[in-house]
Amino acid sequence: MLIGLLGAVRDPFRSPAPELMSLLSPGTTLRAFPSRVPAFPFSPLEQALQQVGHLDAGLSAAQAGCDALVIDSLGDYGLAAVRATTPLPVFGPGETGMAQAAAGGRRFGIVTVWPRSMNFIPEGLLQAYGHAAACVGISNVGAETELDRLAGPDGYLAQVRDGVATIVDAVSAAIMEMTGRGADAVLLGCTCMSPLAAALAARAPVPVINPLASALAAAERAGPWPGGERIVTRAGRPDLVKRMVDGVADEPAEDCPVCVVASSLGE
Repeated sequence: MLIGLLGAVRDPFRSPAPELMSLLSPGTTLRAFPSRVPAFPFSPLEQALQQVGHLDAGLSAAQAGCDALVIDSLGDYGLAAVRATTPLPVFGPGETGMAQAAAGGRRFGIVTVWPRSMNFIPEGLLQAYGHAAACVGISNVGAETELDRLAGPDGYLAQVRDGVATIVDAVSAAIMEMTGRGADAVLLGCTCMSPLAAALAARAPVPVINPLASALAAAERAGPWPGGERIVTRAGRPDLVKRMVDGVADEPAEDCPVCVVASSLGE
């Protein structure tokens, strides 16, 4: 089985992330399909641009013969559009992770390494997926200044990926604070936190939901796309998307938190 990770950064110099590979059955392969839209989702404007970038990645993944697709971001960028343009099963960590966190009527909290200004993303999904009443709140471990120093070997993203002790301790403290507010489970608020999930779960008194793991598990379980009426893409629309993205693909890439955990996945 070949699963395409949409928005994941392709990096041939890193080996596959072990916390992802251990979740997969023998014979399942992950392949990264980066977004070619170099826009960090600072606001709903850039988020809309990334919807198109992830749709473009999904079209490429379908053409490459993937059996299932996963949006490699809690923001589920382009999820509905990709589902409307490919017959493949497509899963978003936001959708699957929130459903898992709220399973059985649980109340849950979200803990994220990103600052409060980024909360419009999970807040929008909570409303869209019908989990707003079940969420006790969002805890932001990161400061706004982190958005200015994302990239590089010593950047904030590398520190999150590598599990720097100060970040792990801060996230663990935020998880404990969420349990004090009545959370029966805690959802990690970014797929970039996947490398930290096991360590955080070991410290936590409640289940810690890794949304990327949730989406990958759903992708592996998926059979043929369920029957029923599907949106039919008008002729020429996929090519139009490609041409739109071609116009910005050569722009300098902005530092982006989307899917860092999958940066290890090359072709």
